[in-house]
Amino acid sequence: MSGPDAAYWAVVKPMFGKIDIGTSPESYLASIAGLPRSEVGMYAAHVCLAEIFNGGLLQFFWNAAGIAAPEAVESFVMVGMTQMAALIREIAARLGDPYPRDRDDRWDALLVASGRSEGDLTHIFEEVSSGSEFHEAVNFYRAFLKATEPMGFDKLNEKAWDLAETENGGFAEAANRYVLSFTPME
Repeated sequence: MSGPDAAYWAVVKPMFGKIDIGTSPESYLASIAGLPRSEVGMYAAHVCLAEIFNGGLLQFFWNAAGIAAPEAVESFVMVGMTQMAALIREIAARLGDPYPRDRDDRWDALLVASGRSEGDLTHIFEEVSSGSEFHEAVNFYRAFLKATEPMGFDKLNEKAWDLAETENGGFAEAANRYVLSFTPME
């Protein structure tokens, strides 16, 4: 890849073959243990933003990529995007301390953080999840969308999208500057 994102992408691309976000928290932590924090952070921020731009903050915290939220926060700070770091940190804090790296635990934490009663959640999941098995996974996510409405993700998504594009020149520019600060130009 050449162009304005070349430096940042040169760091992130190899991480896809090294970092395991989809198996378990133990596998994830083992996969990042020997890697430079800056590279892990660039990867974590990249997958965080990919999820946010694809489906929003709920999608990031709901999907496997949410395992990397602490490293994404660290990376946003490293590249000078402190408002984005604060936004991700604030949502992660709502899910508990320590942060739930296990996906099922994050799902439970999201439902608790919604502030809805157990009865309300049961009703939402029964109402939204009814449908064909073909759409079971889609309906399950739609139930989470409805259940977590009190968390304000719609408004927070607008803020995240804006910060990703503008804070410190936008993520791609900030990440490239950061990577170039420790990588010699060829």
